[in-house]
Amino acid sequence: MATMKTKVVLVGAAAALLIMYTDVFNVSYSIASDFDQKQQVLILDSTDIQKLVAETGAGKLVIKGDENAKNIKLTAEIFADDDADVTLELVKDGDQARLVAKVEQSSNWINVDSPYIDVTLTLPQHMVMDITDGSGSIDIQGMNADIALKDGSGSITVDGGKDIIIEDGSGSLDAKNVLGNLTIKDGSGSINVNNVAGNLTIKDGSGGIDVTDIKGNLDVNDGSGGMVIKHVAGLVSINDGSGGIDVEYAKGLTIHTAGSGDVKYQHIDGPVNL
Repeated sequence: MATMKTKVVLVGAAAALLIMYTDVFNVSYSIASDFDQKQQVLILDSTDIQKLVAETGAGKLVIKGDENAKNIKLTAEIFADDDADVTLELVKDGDQARLVAKVEQSSNWINVDSPYIDVTLTLPQHMVMDITDGSGSIDIQGMNADIALKDGSGSITVDGGKDIIIEDGSGSLDAKNVLGNLTIKDGSGSINVNNVAGNLTIKDGSGGIDVTDIKGNLDVNDGSGGMVIKHVAGLVSINDGSGGIDVEYAKGLTIHTAGSGDVKYQHIDGPVNL
């Protein structure tokens, strides 16, 4: 009988890592071709851990910062066909925690659907994060530390965080309540940003841009798509391919546009260069 193989890697003192599981731990088991759901929970003591480095494949990723958390808690919902090789790793390595959650399908896989793992993480809100994700939606909330996020496809929602860098292939992106600087490099999909305490830098291929309440400067390099920008305390600099531009309330404004689209602005306190 074909079985789905699950590898769990535990590193460090036994007291540092607890594991709870449903049908998954050093055993092989069969899963129906319609992707029966299996759950696994890993808990890692976060004492002395400053940073989480995560590599996740297909599936949802939800991250919740908790000011009272003493552990990193991972809940994985596994949806995979027979012969899938599922890897879950939660490893303490010095002052870092490393997480891997991914599915590799066998060469004779014939299911029309793709296997995936939905991951939910709860961790101390001060922990720095470096995340590489394949596909699926991402929701990050409650963090007050630096975040580096590289995503292939799927929607992204970020509420909180300090200095944040996001590299996104495709999918909508929403970010708000950022405590530091925010840098976005986006392929396609809408971008909505609200309430950034520092500077905002956007390099966008295509898709609409909506920006509100930036305490620092705003620098936008855009391929196509309209943009609406309101309430920037610093300077606004825009290099635009095509699409309408509407700017309200800024300290200064510089626009270079190579394409078509109306340009509107009002309530600019400093120089305007078009």
